[in-house]
Amino acid sequence: MTENQKQAIEAYIEAGSYRGAARLLGKAETTIRGILKRLESRGEVPWRSPAPAPAHLHIKSSTVQYNAAGEVIQEWRRQFPQVEMMQDIVDGLCDQVKGKAKAPKIKKRKRDSDILFEIDIYDAHVGMYADERETLDSDYNCDIAAQRMVEATTALAARANEPDKCVVVFGGDMLHADNRSNQTPASKHSLDVDSRYHRVVKYVIEACTSCIDIAATIAPEVEIVVLEGNHSAHSELWLAQVLSAYYSNCSNISVKLSASARKHLVWGDNLLVWAHGDKIAAQKWAMIVAAEFAREWGVTKYRHLKCGHVHHKKAFAPVVIDEQSGLVVEYLEALCATDAWHAGAGFVGSQKGASAFEYHKAAGLMTRHFKTI
Repeated sequence: MTENQKQAIEAYIEAGSYRGAARLLGKAETTIRGILKRLESRGEVPWRSPAPAPAHLHIKSSTVQYNAAGEVIQEWRRQFPQVEMMQDIVDGLCDQVKGKAKAPKIKKRKRDSDILFEIDIYDAHVGMYADERETLDSDYNCDIAAQRMVEATTALAARANEPDKCVVVFGGDMLHADNRSNQTPASKHSLDVDSRYHRVVKYVIEACTSCIDIAATIAPEVEIVVLEGNHSAHSELWLAQVLSAYYSNCSNISVKLSASARKHLVWGDNLLVWAHGDKIAAQKWAMIVAAEFAREWGVTKYRHLKCGHVHHKKAFAPVVIDEQSGLVVEYLEALCATDAWHAGAGFVGSQKGASAFEYHKAAGLMTRHFKTI
């Protein structure tokens, strides 16, 4: 063990926290945390047993029994797979559902092959719990979330005028929590959840497949877009994989599996881009889209970006790059109710619902639809 590691252990024991140890040693808290976590994984700290932790497991919490001298007698650990091992779990889910979909196919009759119908389901937050008496908005739980997703898709699809293709966008934060911790991944904020994580998984898969099956009744070709949100980025990654496996035998349904957090599609003269909308300021989007999709930008006339995240409708149109080209940036409404945190912070009164858009290959955006919840 190095001298720095010994000092970190001694400071942590004296101060009782990472922050306190960092203050005693005059180092960054992240440095002290990293040193101690590595020593813990090797079983080289006095407050845990000497048994090393397997490389693929993370110690969530532990209960340690000490003797009168303060020495460890035994330890009980709660361990969970590291993020890199989640692919094994995803593969298991995909194997369970692979090729099981029997989505409807409709014949290509006299359709307008120039029309694309886009259905946007943003911020469903399946698994969120809200009480109307507390938030003064409406009740919310897994059943209500799934019902809203299906009802919104049904209502919007009913307004489609026999398009040649339908795109269904699940715009991020489809789950309220990313795992059993019931916290936001980045800030670790505690979340109000309705149910156990594995049950939320069941709800969101069933709701998404119901929405996709509805879309398959209005167009001979359906493409699915799943965006990564800030509440459930890992879950959206496996959700896209599971949906792709489920519809693997359906030639009329595909899932966009590009690794980028931003997804795009060119439809004639239209460049359509989707993102969850967190982390990036609205005025920067035009430069980002023009740089990331330079070729697509150059061959299109109409460019649209749809975002969510802010849970209310917000429009910036157009964000002009130059006299010949621009980008319409829109922040779409959320499907979910207001939770206790947003109500307490005063983020209230926003319209809940979902949107749909109709694009013509040559004429651009023709029609927009809104389903109020």
